[in-house]
Amino acid sequence: MKNKIILFLLIAASVAAQNKSASSMKFFGYVRSWYEADLTDNQGGFKVKMARFGVKGDVNEYAGYRVFVDFARLGKLKTSYTDINGQRVLSSASASFSDVLLDAQAILKPAKNFTLSLGQYKVPFGTDNLKSGAEIEFVNRPMLTSVAPGLRDVGVMGEYKFDATIPLKLSAGLFNGAGQNKSEDDKTVNYSVRAVAEVLEGIELSANYYGGRLNDAEVNIFDLGAGVEYKNFTLNGEFGQRNADLNSSTTTSNAFFVYGVYSIKLDNSALSYIMPAVRYEYYEPNNSVSGNEIERITGGVSFQFAKINFAQLRINYELYNYKDGKDNSNKLFIELQTRF
Repeated sequence: MKNKIILFLLIAASVAAQNKSASSMKFFGYVRSWYEADLTDNQGGFKVKMARFGVKGDVNEYAGYRVFVDFARLGKLKTSYTDINGQRVLSSASASFSDVLLDAQAILKPAKNFTLSLGQYKVPFGTDNLKSGAEIEFVNRPMLTSVAPGLRDVGVMGEYKFDATIPLKLSAGLFNGAGQNKSEDDKTVNYSVRAVAEVLEGIELSANYYGGRLNDAEVNIFDLGAGVEYKNFTLNGEFGQRNADLNSSTTTSNAFFVYGVYSIKLDNSALSYIMPAVRYEYYEPNNSVSGNEIERITGGVSFQFAKINFAQLRINYELYNYKDGKDNSNKLFIELQTRF
């Protein structure tokens, strides 16, 4: 059934390209490749982290669509081999489209400032979670993702923007809770609510809540975020807490991060920006267990090359501190990202 829905959405996008809305169709995507070195084990290797391609647009003034895939996930091909004259030979290879599917979103716009979405896409929760993999300021997302719900799910969501003295955006949705490219397994519906307000120019506050059933446990997850942009400086912070109730036993996890980025603009140069950045994180998997906390400090610098088409070279160093005495696995990343 899922593959039929995906096929229908792709056909709908193709039909849209042949009518008056074709001019609204936009292709987009990005590639992120990097070299990762584990400085504890003195080992390293190359990796294609993401190879993403999407199409989005409007069917008419009241409806739109978005389909987004990641071909790097084709590395999970199912393969089989056979012996021919003593030689091991690849006999078949297959991959389900759902292995690479990220978003399959049908969008309705019934009124000004209001949109209604149905399909698979990012759950409206958290600030860093909702950023594209091409927009995050560091190579890796923060450890707060271990507290937040899954990044994507299947469901329905409504968004409304209030044009007021203090601009406010509300998002709320109902989701399966099974996660990205997974069928519903417990026949329950989870829900998520997010509110974002720009209290002053350049200062944004957010509040998020998620409730329902995940991994056989009843969960409620809270998240608070704050961001400040002033001239060339950006400062962001976020705190999340997950309470999971399984068999009358509650586990509470906490995480927070804060980071700063400074953008140095260059004129008459092959580089358009140099952006040094630093981030501090704290993650506590279970607050009833002593000494299981993890700290991570990430320092880095990004070099943005293009003024129109985007290309960026990023260097990150991650310094870990495990409170339980585990060996700290410090890592160095060198990443090249291009997007269109």
